[in-house]
Amino acid sequence: MAKLKGPLLSLTARGSFGPRLTFSDRTSGQQVRYQRAQVDYENDARLQQRTRFFMAKEWWLDLTAAEKSEWETIAAEK
Repeated sequence: MAKLKGPLLSLTARGSFGPRLTFSDRTSGQQVRYQRAQVDYENDARLQQRTRFFMAKEWWLDLTAAEKSEWETIAAEK
């Protein structure tokens, strides 16, 4: 039986194949990495930050178009 030398039956492969395999082209050659699933650690600091972010999002959604425009102008200057 013949042996294949190219990844995924091609000369090069880049990007992700499913949620776990990532192919890349490095200076040393083709590389494939297994991406472990991220663990969501919940502690008091993270929960407080998530709550603040949620409250800010809700506040932003309640603004009028004119108020949003003012905030966007201020942000563009910074």
